[in-house]
Amino acid sequence: MSKPTAAELREYAEENVALAAFRRAQADLYDHTAREAAAGITTETPEYQRLNRAVVDAGKLLPEGLKHLRKDI
Repeated sequence: MSKPTAAELREYAEENVALAAFRRAQADLYDHTAREAAAGITTETPEYQRLNRAVVDAGKLLPEGLKHLRKDI
């Protein structure tokens, strides 16, 4: 296997940054949803909507090869 070029390494790093941001946004939304459910909140609060929008926005930045991860958002 040949050594990756600087451009390939940069692309790989950027893909991982985008994936990490997407996963963090998802985790933030899930944590918040769990707290609201535990508190008996059953409506979409402004904070829920903000966090949900963050997941959608982060999903738009995923590289083409990871776009399938957005299918459930």
